[in-house]
Amino acid sequence: MNPWVIPALAFAGTATLVGLVLYALSASSRRVGRRLETIGHDDMEAQEGQRDGEHSDRFPALTSALTRLGHYGSLERQLVRAGLDWRPSEFVAAWAAAMVVIAAAGWLLYDAVGAAVGVGLGSAACFLALKAMETRRLRQFEHQLPDALMLIASSLRSGYGILRALQAVRDEMRPPISLEFAKALDETALGVPVPDALTHLVERVPLPDLNMAVTGILIQLDVGGNLAEVMEIVAGMVRERHRIRAEVNMLTAEGRLSGVILFILPLAMAGVLVALNRSYMSVLFTTTLGHLLIASAAVLQILGGIVINRMLRIDF
Repeated sequence: MNPWVIPALAFAGTATLVGLVLYALSASSRRVGRRLETIGHDDMEAQEGQRDGEHSDRFPALTSALTRLGHYGSLERQLVRAGLDWRPSEFVAAWAAAMVVIAAAGWLLYDAVGAAVGVGLGSAACFLALKAMETRRLRQFEHQLPDALMLIASSLRSGYGILRALQAVRDEMRPPISLEFAKALDETALGVPVPDALTHLVERVPLPDLNMAVTGILIQLDVGGNLAEVMEIVAGMVRERHRIRAEVNMLTAEGRLSGVILFILPLAMAGVLVALNRSYMSVLFTTTLGHLLIASAAVLQILGGIVINRMLRIDF
C-alpha cells in the first residue's frame, strides 16, 4: 500500500469533518433568515418555490435537482422535524462530501466492492440517523405537550388571551416545544393570522395530539367557548394515552428484547467464528455459494426483524 494513502485519507476526513462542524456552528446566523422565509406562505409546498429562487441558497443546482425529482419538500420537512437548520441542498451536499471520502477510503484500502459497500452503509447510517433525530424530537415534543396544554389552560383561566398563553409556553417550557411555539409567535408578530400560524405549527410537528389541541383552539377562535376547559380535557387524554403506551411497552419488552437478540446473535456468532477459525469461515467470503448464503441470511434477518416489529407494534 502506498504510504501516503493513510495520511491523505486522514487529511480528507478531517477537512470534511471540520467543514461540517463549522457549518453547523453557523446555524444560529441562518436561523432568522430561514424563519423569515417561511413567513406568509400558506403551506410548506409553497415554500419550495420561494426558496428555489433565493440568492442565499449556496447550492441552487442541487435545489433545482431535488425539486425536479420531487424530493425537496419531503426532505425539507424531515430536516425541520429533526431540528436541523439546514436546507435540503445543504444536507445533500454534506452527505455527498462524506460519501466521496468513504468511497475513496474503501477504494484505496480494499477495492471497488469495498467502496460500494462503504457508500451503501454510510448512506444508510446517514439517513437512519436523520430519521432517529426526527423521531426523538417528535417524542420529546409529545411528552412535553400535556404540560404545555395545562400551562395554556392556566394562563387562560388567569385572564390572559391566547397569544399570551402561547408566550407562556415559549418562555416557561424547554425545547423543542418552546422553539416551535416561538416560531408560531414570530409569525404572528410579522402579521400572519393566528390560525395560519397554528396550522404551520401542526405542519412542522405532525402529531395527532397537537392537531387535536390546535383544532380546539381554532374552533374556539371562530365560535367561542371555554378554551381552558378544552385544553385541560385534551391534556388529560394525552396523559392517558402516554400511560397506556408505557404499559404496552412494558408488556412487550420481552418480545422486543428477544427480537434484538435474535437479530444480533447470528452476527455475533459469525464474528466469533471468524476470530477463532478464519479459514473455516473464509468459504462464505471467497465463493459464489458463500456470497449467496450471506445474501440469503441478510434478507431473512431483515424479514424476521420486520415481522417481529409488526407483531409488537401497536398504534394509538
